[in-house]
Amino acid sequence: IPDDMVYRPKWKIALELYDRARGNGLHFDWTTFDEGYGGKPEFLRELSTRHQKFVGEVPRNFMGWIKPPRVVTRPFRKHGRGRGRKTPRLASGGAAARRVDAMLQEKGLRDQPWVRWRVKDGHKGPMVWEVKHLRFYPVTAAGLPGEPLYLIVARDVLHPEELKFFVSNAPAGTSIQTMLLVAFSRWRVERCFEDQKSEIGLDQYEGRRYQGLKRHLILSCVSYLFLSRMRQEFGGEKPGVDGVPDPHGGGGVDPVLVVARVPAEGVAGADLGRDQTSATPERQGADMPHQENTPKVTGGGRQTHRVAPLQMGYDLAL
Repeated sequence: IPDDMVYRPKWKIALELYDRARGNGLHFDWTTFDEGYGGKPEFLRELSTRHQKFVGEVPRNFMGWIKPPRVVTRPFRKHGRGRGRKTPRLASGGAAARRVDAMLQEKGLRDQPWVRWRVKDGHKGPMVWEVKHLRFYPVTAAGLPGEPLYLIVARDVLHPEELKFFVSNAPAGTSIQTMLLVAFSRWRVERCFEDQKSEIGLDQYEGRRYQGLKRHLILSCVSYLFLSRMRQEFGGEKPGVDGVPDPHGGGGVDPVLVVARVPAEGVAGADLGRDQTSATPERQGADMPHQENTPKVTGGGRQTHRVAPLQMGYDLAL
């Protein structure tokens, strides 16, 4: 390993890769990432300073406030002696920052009803998540409330104990539909790693030299890119089995939908085998654009929904 190769946190490496991509002329309307990056407030702050919109997962112990506490800047003298400090600090008696999983018991989220969204079609049927969201103030390294973000809480309908927490610096007025689409698009990069390890041999290097390892990784990635492009060129428009998208997202229903709410009574166990996209939403909201979805009948008499992918014109940095 070269002597100049020193330890760097993963989130700093990610920022360097991001800056290199931007320097090469690439532009990302959105970025998304897992809780390993989302749990680093410095990473979120650096993305915001670069004016980069993001929707990223955060761990359960991510701290902040629903209602920001009062911050004071008047001089403070410890025990009434010495020179007063003018460093901003929380006012005495203010509420302490709380974990995001504990916020489900606070008024802002506790009284908000869960809204069900069909976010993806998998091989076992539709994946439906219940969602709540509100504005949220994360705690900074100085212990003060930072710039407001959206906090999104998602719960798997069939496994209510499975909770996901996301934060986003999306502009005010951005629909929850858009933020969910970005948040649940991360599976694509995870599938890339899975394919490269199982089919290309990305994780099968057994050499001893650092240079050889780098060459192996580069050749594995180039091979995967070549195979993906050849498949796209010669594979045509062959649909997936029974309208379900294949691992590369081809054919059938778009793999990440997030196009319509699902009524609460329409999701229960085996009922998930039915397509719920065209169901009437629980509540109508002005910020939720209506999506037309007309079922079509296949030759075998089954109803399938050919939902057009949500046309946002966004590039996702996954």
